[in-house]
Amino acid sequence: MTKQPRHRPRRVFENAERVIIECDLRECPHCGQTFKPRNTWHMRKMVQTLKWPVIVGGKTRECANPDWSHSGKHYYASRALMISLPKSTYGLDVLAYIGWRHEHEHKQLVEIQRELNQGGILINERNTGKLYRQFLAFLGELSEATQQKLEKTSREHGGLMWAIAALGSHMNEYFSDVHQC
Repeated sequence: MTKQPRHRPRRVFENAERVIIECDLRECPHCGQTFKPRNTWHMRKMVQTLKWPVIVGGKTRECANPDWSHSGKHYYASRALMISLPKSTYGLDVLAYIGWRHEHEHKQLVEIQRELNQGGILINERNTGKLYRQFLAFLGELSEATQQKLEKTSREHGGLMWAIAALGSHMNEYFSDVHQC
């Protein structure tokens, strides 16, 4: 195995699929007026999944009603969270794979990292551990501070959409592939 440079190398995936995701909402949940699209991206990143790398872009919309208290608020493309977590360049399927292999098959993180590298996913042991801790966070309970923040956000926006179902669907997909082998 060749030694990698200590700095993070630029990762280029020339054949990466491009996925543009727009906000699902078409009208403001508060005033009912049609949203106007924004030309800005709230997210644009390269994501490595177990199947292939993808370039994910998320576009926002905003309330155009100048007479409403929510005017100018941005609404994000929440379906982007079905591919990867915010600030993560690894897919939820990679996160589920790491968690499953470590928890149920009792593989060491360095073994999992080597498996992923052999499968074409560029990851180091530190990021493997980080993704495993994120997997555990999905399984754990919410802290009191997080619960309070979610309650405040829910009151402000009239509810929340949970992205945990995305992890569940990736885990079901992975588990069905494992059982077919």
